[in-house]
Amino acid sequence: MSDIVETQSRIADRTLTAVEELLRSIPDGDLHVADPGGGWTGATVVSHMTLAGLLWVADIARLQADPDLDFFYREEIGHDTIGAIPPTAAEAADKIASLRRTMVSTMPNHTPEILERSVEITTLGRMTVAEWLPIIVGHVVHHRDQLHAVLKSRGKLPERYEVPEGYTGEDAA
Repeated sequence: MSDIVETQSRIADRTLTAVEELLRSIPDGDLHVADPGGGWTGATVVSHMTLAGLLWVADIARLQADPDLDFFYREEIGHDTIGAIPPTAAEAADKIASLRRTMVSTMPNHTPEILERSVEITTLGRMTVAEWLPIIVGHVVHHRDQLHAVLKSRGKLPERYEVPEGYTGEDAA
C-alpha cells in the first residue's frame, strides 16, 4: 500500500474504533438526542457515516471496473444520505464496526493506478483519488466530531472520549 493509503487506513480504523467504543458505552436514549439547537441525532450521524463510507468503497470499485469513469454526483459519494436509523446504541456500534471492517479491508483497492485517476464530484471540483481520499476519511473524522458535539451538548459524552476536533491520532503515531 502507498503511504497515503496506509495513513488514511490508520485514521479510518482509529476513528471508527473509537466511535464504536463510544456507542457501546452509552444508553440507547442518548443516541436519539440532537443538539439543543437542532440538527441530526447521534443515530442519524451513524446512519450517514455508514452509507457515505460504503458508497466511497463502491465508488472505488466503479473506478476499477470503468476506466472511463471520471465523474461522481454528490449523492454517489454519500452527500446528505441517510438510511435506516439504528434503534439501539448496540446496533449503531455494530454498524460502525461493519463500516470499519469494510473500509479498512478495501483500502488496498486504492491502487497506484486508482490513486492517480482524476475524478470530478459535482460542486466540489476535480482532483485525483489520492487527493480525495484524505477528504473522504476526513469526513468520517468530521462526523465523529459531530457525534461528540451532540452528546457533549447534552452532557452525555463520557470524558474519556473527548478529543480535540479533527483529531486523527497521526501526530501521536
